[in-house]
Amino acid sequence: MMALLCPLLLCLLLPAKGLEILDPEEVEYIHSRAAAPVGGAVTLDCGPTLPSVFIWGFTRPGTAASTALAYNYGQGPKLQPQAGALARMQVAANASALVLEELQRNASGMYTCQALYDSDHGPRVTFYFTRLDVEDD
Repeated sequence: MMALLCPLLLCLLLPAKGLEILDPEEVEYIHSRAAAPVGGAVTLDCGPTLPSVFIWGFTRPGTAASTALAYNYGQGPKLQPQAGALARMQVAANASALVLEELQRNASGMYTCQALYDSDHGPRVTFYFTRLDVEDD
């Protein structure tokens, strides 16, 4: 899964910004879990600060394919139409957190936020993995 997601972010950024990440140790991986009831709401974090670029993806349990849900390439967040099949979604204002409301049972799975941060020491990439369990009341 990581091999599939990482090149997507890097390939999209290389032509646009000339970004070059030389050291794979610059990539950080953060894992968390969340649970919410069917019909409930949950907010999934994508770091403590707003990244320059982020991409949210979703992977169903038992599959390897990731579906894009939302992204921000510097022009404000954009939701993908397929996001509505899991919950009513939005990206939190002035943030990269993914807000899911009216959760469907099929929203259980792995949510991944790929975040690119520009810093004085060069670009830094962080993957935020959140395993969401949607439970019956």
